[in-house]
Amino acid sequence: MTIPMFVSASDVIIDGSLQEQKWQEQIKHTANYQVTPQTLFSSDGNFHFQIFTSEQGLYVAVSATKENPLRVRTQENDTLFTNDHIQIMLDMNNTQQTSYVFAINHQGYFYDGIYKQNKELDLDWSSNWNYAVKAHDNIWVAELYIPWNSMVFNMQEQHEFGISVSRYDEETNAIYSSIPANSSMNSFLQKFNKEVATIKAESNFDIFPYISVNRDITNNHNSTDIGTEIFWKPTKTQQISATVNPDFGQVESDELVVNFSAIESFFSEKRPFFNDNQNIFDVVGPENLRVVHTPRIGGESYYDEDYAGDLDSAFKYTFATEQVDLGLLSAFESSENGQSGRDFWVLRGQYHTDASKLGISINNVTTPSIEREATIISTDINYAYSEDTELNLGIISSHIEQTQTTSGDTGWWLTGSIESSEQQSHEFSVFSYGDELQLNDIGYVKRINRNQFEYEYEYQIPDLDMWSIRDVTFAIEAELKTNYESEKLPRILASSIELVADSEFEYQFGIEYGTSGLDDLLTRGRQSVWLPSFYIAELEISSPEYDWGTFSLEFELGTEGLSGAFYNAESSIEQQFSDNILVSFTLAQYKSDSWFDWDEGKTVDEYNFTEQSIELSLDYQIADNQELRIKFESVVGKAKHLNRYLVNAEGRLSTFGEQDDFSFSESAFQLRYKYALSQLTAFYFSYSFGGEFEDDIAKFGKLNLYKKAIDTNDAHNIFAKIRLHF
Repeated sequence: MTIPMFVSASDVIIDGSLQEQKWQEQIKHTANYQVTPQTLFSSDGNFHFQIFTSEQGLYVAVSATKENPLRVRTQENDTLFTNDHIQIMLDMNNTQQTSYVFAINHQGYFYDGIYKQNKELDLDWSSNWNYAVKAHDNIWVAELYIPWNSMVFNMQEQHEFGISVSRYDEETNAIYSSIPANSSMNSFLQKFNKEVATIKAESNFDIFPYISVNRDITNNHNSTDIGTEIFWKPTKTQQISATVNPDFGQVESDELVVNFSAIESFFSEKRPFFNDNQNIFDVVGPENLRVVHTPRIGGESYYDEDYAGDLDSAFKYTFATEQVDLGLLSAFESSENGQSGRDFWVLRGQYHTDASKLGISINNVTTPSIEREATIISTDINYAYSEDTELNLGIISSHIEQTQTTSGDTGWWLTGSIESSEQQSHEFSVFSYGDELQLNDIGYVKRINRNQFEYEYEYQIPDLDMWSIRDVTFAIEAELKTNYESEKLPRILASSIELVADSEFEYQFGIEYGTSGLDDLLTRGRQSVWLPSFYIAELEISSPEYDWGTFSLEFELGTEGLSGAFYNAESSIEQQFSDNILVSFTLAQYKSDSWFDWDEGKTVDEYNFTEQSIELSLDYQIADNQELRIKFESVVGKAKHLNRYLVNAEGRLSTFGEQDDFSFSESAFQLRYKYALSQLTAFYFSYSFGGEFEDDIAKFGKLNLYKKAIDTNDAHNIFAKIRLHF
């Protein structure tokens, strides 16, 4: 443990030069470990770092060596880097549960986020910190100042925290770290270096007023919104957040997705209020289960496609001690068309020690428009048996009251991760979700009515150095499942091999086999459909990062439906046209000889189906604080009807009538300009349009379908917003 050193923020200028006396006095930490590929070999000289603390914040300087000019990439902040960069991770509570992440590349782009115990990196969190980058002939330097009040943690006067510093070296295509672990390992957070600092506990108050103006060209309608978000930390253990007429105008659009399946599309939360200090409410399980999924709030209802609420206000309170955390989240939607909006209440408490945690959540959602009240109660345990073994157990129940009827059910899950050696790892999950379990008033889960077991084994050879192959990874997966009707669902066995060549080309080949069995999702639970066995073979190729850009190819083929052949192909290219312009293009096509779609009741249709999509984007860095992004997406599809079937009680198909062919197309375009006054204050301007087109007789070709979606203009908007920080 190092002895803390204190300095006033005014004593150091964050400019990347490191000329101040304080930097000359600090120890240079030179020990590095190669963590990707995962050799964990120790080395000196790839980078070194220095740190010291003041009562107000943490100072970090990282100096990374280089032999050749580094790659230039134009991109927006808060996106992952593909060129040389450093990353600082801070476990401020020293609980080995989560970590704050701060990253900078050699060009001065940044991202910040939160690394969670389930090995996810959430880049939707943002905070206020300072940094500078300076490049020299054989070294580049990143200097950071991170205020303590930019993070939420249980602040102690003599405060111990964990830190990890890593660098992605583009010349070797490897990651080097100050600790012998990478973010995919169970022991990652436990191996953080420990530091201690004297922290001055101060009340902290942030306010984010905003004003936005929207011009709906399609409906000839103008609207103006004014609101504010408030974040207040009155003591070292408490934080209060509130918003009135919140800033939920979506400047950044979600991806364009055409979804014919019975599984709801999942979109992450992008709104600042719900991303700040949200860790305590993050509870996850198999099948992408989320006990709290905040995009439900102020959005569409999963059980009523015509319902969409506008949020009036929201409130969040958290309290944290060394071992106990408490959190309360509430949100209230406005009344629309004479109907009251939904009310959301989330209560969470957890007890943690070392890397283990016990938590309890109680969620309640009322929907007056349909006289519905949902209560979800869950408890979860994360147990770190050792540095190499983690277990997670969860139990959840739902109770639904709607129009004088009541329903309820339970579910549970157990997941585990075991690293038997540096090269071998095992992961498993077993879960049971009742057929009446309803979480999606406030949560999310891909599917219910499931008893399922999954297992994955992975073996790495990180330093093969044979046949021009640098490292190789083998993986085997197995999946067994049934439902509460004890129906025979397909069993799945898959294997894959991933190769990284000395030339930095990456190759991945995989094959998956599924037995015959019943599909209990196709008819939305009305009657399961018996389908034959299938296989899928997949090949992916990714090029190295050249100075001009990169390209990748993906191709898969196999059988589906009634043993019909299918293929799915995608190619993409990114090209850096100058130091400040990056263009990317993606083209994809899926074709199936036996594609099934649900019609109604117990009726399904079989089609010869083709879907094609294109995506084009341009990022232009006008200046250090000005960004322009243009993004266009379009999807077209054509379906030639083959057969219409009625599903009998055994799941067998019998021909039943005729159905028309159909085609469709969707498009979305956005031009977005951002002028940043600081990391948390910016002016946005966007112009967007989009459209959907459907044709019941499929008379148009693909080019005409693209044109039809563009011409439709179902949505056509001009939007401007300024968000300030005081």
